[in-house]
Amino acid sequence: MTEGVTIEVTPIEQAEAQSAGVAVREVALAVRVTDEQSKVSANELFLRCREARKRIAAVYDPHIERAKDAKKKADEARAALVKEKEKAESPIVEAEGIIKREILRYDAEEDARREQELREADMRSRKEAEEAALLRAMDAERAGDVAEADALIQEAVAPHIPVFSPRPPPPVKLSGTATYETWKFEIADLRALVVAVAGGRVPLAALCANEKSIGQAVRAMSRDGKSQFNWPGIRVWAEKGMKPTGRR
Repeated sequence: MTEGVTIEVTPIEQAEAQSAGVAVREVALAVRVTDEQSKVSANELFLRCREARKRIAAVYDPHIERAKDAKKKADEARAALVKEKEKAESPIVEAEGIIKREILRYDAEEDARREQELREADMRSRKEAEEAALLRAMDAERAGDVAEADALIQEAVAPHIPVFSPRPPPPVKLSGTATYETWKFEIADLRALVVAVAGGRVPLAALCANEKSIGQAVRAMSRDGKSQFNWPGIRVWAEKGMKPTGRR
């Protein structure tokens, strides 16, 4: 049973179809082309393969077509249901987008506000530490300890003076949801990327050959066993094949 269609090939039909292929294969195993006459005989057997294919197709193709039709109808029904589901869900998708954008906008504004508060707190703490160091320096100078006063002044103006500033409270954690970040990219300058790969500064895996475009160019520049295609880094060759033409 395939997609709700029963395969109705009888045992006799199956046996006939299989025997057609086996018979041709048995003869083909003994084929040896050593001269023009044996080449012609081999070609005759090659054409018999096509006749064997037709016999097998006569058995199976009607069932295959029925199965294809059934699958097509099932796919159409499935596609219609998916479309209806997406239509029903579209207001929810829109609502989720609105809510997510609003929450993320708020989070971004809050992150910026916290960063600003942190910078301002650090500036206040640093200023307070500097003022305290200067006051201690003045006390040391009044006490006649010039060396201590100089050291305290140097401490006050030092850019790396350690300070403590209270951190703003973390954002509220939402129940049942989580935020995440996704790093994205775009190729702003393909030529620069190629040059970097050629120079060994970027792995070769960063580039992917467009095999479809290369294949089109190879076929356009190649004919009758000769090719004018000479792109660097690409090797081109021709492979011979055979197919029945239907003409005798």
